[in-house]
Amino acid sequence: MNTATQQARQGGRYALLDEMRGIAALAVCLFHIGTRATGIQLFPNGYLAVDFFFMLSGFVLAEAYEARLVADAPDRAPVMDWAGFARRRLVRMAPVAVLGAGLGGLYLVARCLVSPDRSDPLDQVLLANALNLLILPKLWHGAATGWELFPANGPLWSLFFEILANLAWAAFLVRRSTALLAAGVALAGLALVACALRHGTVDLGWQATSLDGGLARVCFGFGCGLLLHRLRHALPVMNRAAATLAALALVYALALPVQHLPWTLFMAMAFLPCVLVVAVAAGSHRAMPGGTWLGRISYPLYGIHVPMLAIVSGAAKRMLQGEPLGAWGIALVPPLLLAAWLVLTRIDEPCRAALTRWLEHTARRPRQTATIHHG
Repeated sequence: MNTATQQARQGGRYALLDEMRGIAALAVCLFHIGTRATGIQLFPNGYLAVDFFFMLSGFVLAEAYEARLVADAPDRAPVMDWAGFARRRLVRMAPVAVLGAGLGGLYLVARCLVSPDRSDPLDQVLLANALNLLILPKLWHGAATGWELFPANGPLWSLFFEILANLAWAAFLVRRSTALLAAGVALAGLALVACALRHGTVDLGWQATSLDGGLARVCFGFGCGLLLHRLRHALPVMNRAAATLAALALVYALALPVQHLPWTLFMAMAFLPCVLVVAVAAGSHRAMPGGTWLGRISYPLYGIHVPMLAIVSGAAKRMLQGEPLGAWGIALVPPLLLAAWLVLTRIDEPCRAALTRWLEHTARRPRQTATIHHG
């Protein structure tokens, strides 16, 4: 293991990747502020942050769980089984996902009651909300929501696909050879190109009509992360300048106002994987002040910002007679960051701790009962 890898594993984590996740989450937030509240777009390609999230997820999960899911000797059982991994992933993702779906669902119900002409029928709203609370998609066409999979909270589409990829990896791919994994990534890349050409965009997966594109995006991105983890020992040692370069390159990819399909495909399939390679090679070096904090709140920020934007922009339109917030929408960023911090510390972390204790207690109870019975 090289020096960079050793340093980066302080606490079992690659510290820079947390900062990169925070930058990507903030870019998605600003992208949605532009599309939903202001009309001013600072990150025209902010949706490509989702592809980077998938890559990060593949690498980080492999770093955290691959050795535990695979026996380290022929005569030894893995430290963790598939069910244990699935429980951990659901505990990690469920509190924020359910909270975001709940907030968005309340907004949709309120809009249905206040402006039924701008809403799906109430029975469809309630059914879609129930599915979204279970992190399951809506697969029918709605009068107001169209083919959107998660009208209660749009970004949940990526969490849905990520959960599928996580579970499939732990069940099957974790034990496959690197060559087979590379072949799978190549096939997923071809599928992504085909889907992008058919739909005319890389912004796929959030609608029922582009489910194939969403599956291709997660398979390619998640697979790239897994593959990079297998090859991480061959990476050179890079310094703090490389960490800063990786952060700036990520901002460049998401903020440059070039949206031609060949360009966005290049960004998603070549440029962003290279950014991740540099970020991994840079090890534990920090890229910017406050990056650690931004990384900590990245998941709550990603999970709640759209329903909160819907509530604020909906109220503003009623007060401003349909006018968008304009440049004032940027002022929503500090409250959203604060809300994400409060969700993390007051809701997400306590809920995860409680769910973990409950699952551990439930897992021990059958063994205790069996011991008493046989005794």
